Amino acid sequence: MRKRKHNSALTPYAAGLILGYAAAILVSAGAALLLSFTDTASKTAGAAAVLALSIGSFVCGRTAGAMRRRNGLKTGALCGLLFSVLPIILSLIFRLFGTVMLIIKPILCIAFGAVGGVAGVNKE
Repeated sequence: MRKRKHNSALTPYAAGLILGYAAAILVSAGAALLLSFTDTASKTAGAAAVLALSIGSFVCGRTAGAMRRRNGLKTGALCGLLFSVLPIILSLIFRLFGTVMLIIKPILCIAFGAVGGVAGVNKE
């Protein structure tokens, strides 16, 4: 009889964070490449950052939801909250703490992570 492999309860969250940050970096790199060809790079860089943050947290929640296969809303929201920690820390390091985006970043991450978690659980 084979031994059953026991995975940690944190494995879906860790995998979700890794894939979510990878997706955010890829979207950021693509947006930087696209913005380098235009004159409006400084005006639209904030929109590109929000897009990367949203896609990254969605991928994070979807990955965790697909691995966990239950409680998609809670799993995705928690994964989105964990995903938002690094952008908030970076905002504080670069002294961007007085902006409204410091409040909007975790809300976006939690919302898109929750939607991704539900999509991951319902994935066939």
